[in-house]
Amino acid sequence: MQLVLFFSILTILASSIACSAKPAEAPESNISKPISSAASNSAQYKQFDPSLAQIFENITENEFAASDKKAGISIAVYTENTIWKHASGIADTGVIMTTSTPILIGSTSKTFLSALVLNQINQGLYSLEDTLFTLLKDNADFISLDKTKINPDLTIAQLLSMTSGLADYNENADGKRKFFSDQTWSPVDNIKLIQSRFTKPGEFLYNDSNLTLLGLIAEEYGKETLLEQYQKQFFVPLNIEATTIHQGNISSNTARPYGSTQSSPFGNMIEAVPYDFQHYLKGQGKIRWACCNLVSTPENLARWGYELYSKNGSAISTKARKNLLDSMSTKSVQFAGAQQNYGYLSSKRYYKLESAEQLETYGHPGGGGGYSSALRYAPDLDLSISILANSVLKTRSNCSKLDTKHCIASQIFAAYEESVSPK
Repeated sequence: MQLVLFFSILTILASSIACSAKPAEAPESNISKPISSAASNSAQYKQFDPSLAQIFENITENEFAASDKKAGISIAVYTENTIWKHASGIADTGVIMTTSTPILIGSTSKTFLSALVLNQINQGLYSLEDTLFTLLKDNADFISLDKTKINPDLTIAQLLSMTSGLADYNENADGKRKFFSDQTWSPVDNIKLIQSRFTKPGEFLYNDSNLTLLGLIAEEYGKETLLEQYQKQFFVPLNIEATTIHQGNISSNTARPYGSTQSSPFGNMIEAVPYDFQHYLKGQGKIRWACCNLVSTPENLARWGYELYSKNGSAISTKARKNLLDSMSTKSVQFAGAQQNYGYLSSKRYYKLESAEQLETYGHPGGGGGYSSALRYAPDLDLSISILANSVLKTRSNCSKLDTKHCIASQIFAAYEESVSPK
């Protein structure tokens, strides 16, 4: 019974906290241990104009203060070699959130897998139109799957665009619950949780079964684990600090999740159950494999968004970036609470600026288990914003149609646009 309560608490999206005692500042620490990527070079960045930086801070603090359910927030804004970052609230009981506090980024992790798959396609390892059967017909894990639930004729493009027609393994709550205690596990076990037959591909249906299959393909053809490939292709070359949430693999000062359930008021979700943070990570590391299992900071993610989506970035080739940006659906879909155009594990979303213009942005949200994330890059401004929170932070504050994170992002984009527009 305790395990059932623990799982339900730790997988519900979060909302707010009040803290009476003055929290201590979290110690500076690498995101990952013992797996550590290149150190941050914050001191080498240029800084935004102080007056503009103050506007960014005011926007963040005003919107965060207006949210009635919250724990901590961390944000970074980046354009070519210029950065602004800020943090507010708490990372854990009695510990303040800092700009270097590692936070789980949820489905924003999908942007790394998309980039890896596009790189492998660019290398000629396979194509967007190759099918599961063509690519995995000799793979023992794939052979073991029920082909009434996994359509062997699905293409890479359909998996990337969430149009596969597969059921979501996350619907199998009992199966996921066992991952917290199972001593043996492999990524294919996620796919084996699927309970329903597949349907005809073509319609957008967001689910993480697509990611597990893409992860299996990426490891099969990359001949290394996803983390090893991320480190070699992205983390080290781009000087990005991030890691996966395997047990014992992340810093002890990683922000704790905050949320509430029917049996527990809003608060520190780890303190609400008789299990420690490492137990939480052990189960979540399995459930979130490939789809949403990275830990990082906004500084690193804002730079990642720039390197991935900007024409000045170097995460992927020009050809791969064109494939990514051109993949956005012509018809908008309801996704993450807004109408967006979804493509290869990225979405195109518009913000309405004070000038009444629509600003086009690219990125991917993230959330779940007491965390949330927003990553957006605006090509017209060549500006990337990353916002991470250790609660769901969905309260609509001073923006009538946006949650807190996107309200902050839209105002920062508007402020920056005004600062660079001809007077």
